[in-house]
Amino acid sequence: MLRKSVLILSTCVLALAACSNKSPNTEASPLEQAATQAQTPEAQKNYLTRTPGPGKLTPESLFSDPSLSGTSLRSAKISPKGDIVTVLQGREDDARQQDLWAYDLESGEGRLLVSSTDILGEPEELSLEEKNRRERRREYGSGIISYNWVGDNTLLFPLGGDIYLYDLETKESRQVTATKGFETDPKVFGKGQYVGYIRENNLFVKDLKSGLERQISDGATDLIRNGIASFVVQEELDRYTGYWPSGDAKLIAYTQTDDANVKTRNRIEYTAAGVTNVEQRYPFAGTPNATVKLGVAGIKGGATKWVDIGEEADIYLTRVFWSADSKTLFAGILSRDQKSHKLLKINPQSGASEVLFEETHPAWVNIEVSYRGLKDGSILWSSERNDKWQLFRVSTEDEEASETDDEADVKSAGTFTPVTPPEILMTQLNCVNQDTGDVYFTGWKKTPLNRHLFKGNLDGSAVTQITQTDGQHSASFNKGCERYIGRFNNSQTPPQSRAFKNDGTPLAWLNENKLDGSHPYAPYLAADIQPEFGTLKAADGTDLYYEIYKPADLKAGEKRPSVTMVYGGPHGQRIYNRWQVGMAKMLVHHGFVVFQIDNRGTGNRGKKFETPLYRNMGRPEVEDQEIGAAWLKSQSFIDPDKMGVYGWSYGGYMSLMMLGQTDDYAAGVVGAPVTEWQLYDTAYTERYLGNPNEDSPNYTKGSYENSNVWPYLDGVSEPFLLIHGMSDDNVVFQNSTELMDKMQRKDAQNMQIMTYPSEKHGFRQKHNRLHRSKLILDFFLTELE
Repeated sequence: MLRKSVLILSTCVLALAACSNKSPNTEASPLEQAATQAQTPEAQKNYLTRTPGPGKLTPESLFSDPSLSGTSLRSAKISPKGDIVTVLQGREDDARQQDLWAYDLESGEGRLLVSSTDILGEPEELSLEEKNRRERRREYGSGIISYNWVGDNTLLFPLGGDIYLYDLETKESRQVTATKGFETDPKVFGKGQYVGYIRENNLFVKDLKSGLERQISDGATDLIRNGIASFVVQEELDRYTGYWPSGDAKLIAYTQTDDANVKTRNRIEYTAAGVTNVEQRYPFAGTPNATVKLGVAGIKGGATKWVDIGEEADIYLTRVFWSADSKTLFAGILSRDQKSHKLLKINPQSGASEVLFEETHPAWVNIEVSYRGLKDGSILWSSERNDKWQLFRVSTEDEEASETDDEADVKSAGTFTPVTPPEILMTQLNCVNQDTGDVYFTGWKKTPLNRHLFKGNLDGSAVTQITQTDGQHSASFNKGCERYIGRFNNSQTPPQSRAFKNDGTPLAWLNENKLDGSHPYAPYLAADIQPEFGTLKAADGTDLYYEIYKPADLKAGEKRPSVTMVYGGPHGQRIYNRWQVGMAKMLVHHGFVVFQIDNRGTGNRGKKFETPLYRNMGRPEVEDQEIGAAWLKSQSFIDPDKMGVYGWSYGGYMSLMMLGQTDDYAAGVVGAPVTEWQLYDTAYTERYLGNPNEDSPNYTKGSYENSNVWPYLDGVSEPFLLIHGMSDDNVVFQNSTELMDKMQRKDAQNMQIMTYPSEKHGFRQKHNRLHRSKLILDFFLTELE
């Protein structure tokens, strides 16, 4: 049994320590008494199984090839001519190995353009910078992971540290770079004439016509990096690049980050081959961040003009983009406390800047997801100023009033005019046709369970909903917004891709992925379990959405063990109508009821839904999860004494907090948890908890101490399984080693541990993902039987 094994800091299981310091139970409530009385001998039977039988999901089937979800197409792009769609497509025998394909827009017929393994001929070796960049983006694919169109007939893609071109007419690939360095973050611009990329912390531009390469930046060292976003900006602010060519291809803006002040820590990476001491600069909460400069240089060389981004150096550079005429550069500046976000309007020739507008919030400002410059000089900008994400048109110049103008109608620079209505939460801006004024965007109106495609107008006039079927819709348009590649899935439909006219008229299937007898999921279709969705009320009356999976063989009078799957953290919506073949359905096929609820603080519900976490993490989330647990216990088919909880990352933190603060759960799985918020990064942690240093104006007494796991550890008396990758550079492994130490000092006996050499926050090795799933299943089968 796992509980009797020993840990020697490698892939293994540890029997650690248990305590029973949770306060004595008070007299049972009427609901609890009723549940106890209902425990007949029949109801107390063990309904769990380790061998679910044919047609039921197992850990092995979840990680089989081809994927049970069928063929998936990524990065769909309509060609400049509008006749084909190019995509990245995984292989039948390895869904994560991606090749470049093309599909005819009229017939839907597909053909392989570039095989990633044929070009390299050997396994791809990634640079450390590229590994880190993919980890920040949660990019788990291999082979070709990105590409761009270059003119009408050529595609550009990076592979193995170099850059390649594929000619659609000759059907041949040619290598653009062949250096010892590793080229990353390639971008095509100037109507396909130029490609920019980063090599050895410097920015380069290559003229694809002449073959001439120019180095744009200089001064790079191991600490000074040009054209690369800092760790924390990538991880927490979703800016993954550090350079931006102008639309006219004459100038290029880029960042220079300096990590000299960022605290160094040594991270021991345990691998099967040995131990590596990794020196990592990690900005722990309350410690200095990297400093950043923003410069502008000519595409053809010359000195860099460093622009004025303000006197305060302790800031985050969030967004950079050009005006449509390339005469103005815009840059977003977020204050260290994240209560103020300014958009600077910059003259790229002189470097002078002025504040176009400033958005503030007493808790924190979330960073916009959609923005762009328009031909009339205004910009599009998404904002939560009315609670939900909404698209606005923002003037960048003071309008001149005519004699007939009403003074109130004359817009000054920085004036916000709504483009999308406040009742629709916009999640993405898809396409803008500036000639017609049409705006296409994705979001939800009636329920956060769905995502739909909408059409509006730059003048803010009426919005129409294009997609109708419940589920998750997304769209990639061609440049003129006449056609789009629509992607769709819901709980009963695996991911599909189809071409559409802009009014939603369907064209050719690119990937129907039909659930017929040939589909990989066909053997499991008869035993498929569909989720039931519902809502409960939080203490303040807010709707909390949940989903529940029930075993198909559940009979009246039975009381089943259950597992609550939890994330619960910021931006972490988990309840929506989507295709899922994973842990939840696998647990149901082994006899469990599976439950999940989105507590306050998670995403895509508006700012008011998030802010209960302000200076208060780990408590309002648990309060809402308790409401879910109480409802679950009240169901006639639930055994209230056999409820488990499982979460990863913030969900791992939540699993510990739910075990420690409540008596609802009999066992838990704790994956890669934050246990002490001082060990997490600046941008994320300080946004919600403030600065942990008492001399900081952003300090709030007790916010960290009360949000850490430690005050509630005495309440963790139930058996739990701790899992963590030993090379995790996001939620660092120290979070778990401190938990181990504190449990050992308490002489506890209820913690089991599994550690994984070489794995980071998101597991990449298939055998480890399989092993982890089998371990979690076995733990719950053992503890909740």
